[in-house]
This record gives sequence, structure tokens and C-alpha cells, in this order.
Amino acid sequence: MTIKNFGFLCLPAAIFALSLSSCLGDDETTDYAEWRNKNAEYINQAEAATENGVKVYEKVIPAWDKSSFVLMKWHNDRSLTASRLSPLDNSTINVKYMLTNVEGDTIDSSYKLTANGDSIFQCRPCEMVTGFWIATTSMHVGDSVTAVMPYTCGYGVNGSGSVLPYSTLIFQIKLDSIVAFETLPDRQ
Repeated sequence: MTIKNFGFLCLPAAIFALSLSSCLGDDETTDYAEWRNKNAEYINQAEAATENGVKVYEKVIPAWDKSSFVLMKWHNDRSLTASRLSPLDNSTINVKYMLTNVEGDTIDSSYKLTANGDSIFQCRPCEMVTGFWIATTSMHVGDSVTAVMPYTCGYGVNGSGSVLPYSTLIFQIKLDSIVAFETLPDRQ
């Protein structure tokens, strides 16, 4: 068999492989395109929402990343918590939270039945998704918020577990306490 004939036999297989990978990519993009648009629209509506001429959500942009933001709706009178501490990036905090998607489905929650009935989740803001980090370090102990986070501050284009790619995250967060204000990294 000559090289010329071998090339002729491989051409149909190559075309099939390219069309198959192209179709698979298009299907994946199409599947998430609608979801991505729905999530982007949710962010846009939340950012534009007003009650009595006042914005419902405050857009919080951290000094350390001007391209990131979280929309935060405060559920308490902030003047009552203004004198309380706010966690630093590496503080250990106790929070209560519930995570939902734009369709209202609960994805995760600290409100689980436990032996002692406690629903506290302990973490360091800097070890969480960017949006959770921004939200919790913008709060004072005792604050309760709804924090709306674009996918770029959540699980991104890949998603995680039951969180689809491009998902807007909606957290209900209560900052219960700061256990360790800030700790130094472990030294070896």
C-alpha cells in the first residue's frame, strides 16, 4: 500500500473524529449557555433591584481584587454591630450558612441535625471560595446577609459536585463569632 492510499483511508476517520469532538464541544457549550445566561441575568437583576428608591444589594469589591465582587443584602441594623470585630482573611470564624442556586434549590447548608443541635460551620475566609471570603470579611460579628456571588467568585467554569459550571451562588450567612482573630501560617 502506498502512502497516498494510506492517507485516503485515514482522511474519513480524521473527519469523523473532528466532527465528533466538535459536536461534543458544541453540546457542552449549548447545555451551559442557557444556564450561564440565566445566572448572569440573576446577578444583573439583583444588582439593579431597589426598594423605595434604595438599592437592595450593596456591591462589595475587595481592595485586593478589583475584578471580584459580591452583592450583599444586610438583614440586620448594621449600626448595632458596627463596633464589633470583622474577621481578617486568615481568622478562624464560626458561621451559619445556607447555599442555594438561582432556582432556589438548596445545595448545601450548615443547618444539619447534629447530636448537640449546633449548626456552626468553622472555617477561614481565605480557604473558601472567593465570594464567601469577600462576604465574611465584610461582616461584623452578629451580621446576617444574603450574599449573591457571580460564578467568577464561586466555582467558576468547572462547577463542583452538584454546583453546575457558571453558577451564581446565593448564600444566607450569619457571622456567629471569631474564634481566632488571625493566626500565622504553620512554620516547618
